[in-house]
Amino acid sequence: MNKKLTYIYLATLLLLAFGCNTQKESEKEIIPVYSEHIGDTPFDPKLDDVNFKFCDTTNVLHHRGRISYTGGTPAMEKELIEIYKKQPEFESFTGYFFVRFAVNCKNESGRFRWQIVDEDFKETTCIASLKKEIITNVKNLEYWNHPIYKGESHDGYTFLIIKIKNGNILPS
Repeated sequence: MNKKLTYIYLATLLLLAFGCNTQKESEKEIIPVYSEHIGDTPFDPKLDDVNFKFCDTTNVLHHRGRISYTGGTPAMEKELIEIYKKQPEFESFTGYFFVRFAVNCKNESGRFRWQIVDEDFKETTCIASLKKEIITNVKNLEYWNHPIYKGESHDGYTFLIIKIKNGNILPS
């Protein structure tokens, strides 16, 4: 009789141990996978100007030093809007362009990368001519000021968010 009770006791413990994990597969925590280049933007010969160089590739700032534009954000937005050549086919697009790039210690910009999202911030696309117009205009902005951190000049990364509604660039 004791052996029978022992087996029942062990079986009950095993059922409790394995039966308590009632978490559904869809409820389990999803661990995101990040690109190894989340901080630095590696050179891509298909996208990047071979003449853009960092002054010191071992010390590129991501947030400690602030990159600015001569005249501030209003001057930069004004310039973007003035050089923007809106086409009738652009009117079907409403969304955002997120453009990330680097500014070196000589105030030159390069390593441009972008993402296009809709009003709900879901990744989307737009017609090629609109993408070319926006990216070319951002690349042509010339009055960047490299970051200075602890009194020293540095290279750094920054980004712009360009909001477009019915094909028109909206100021922030």
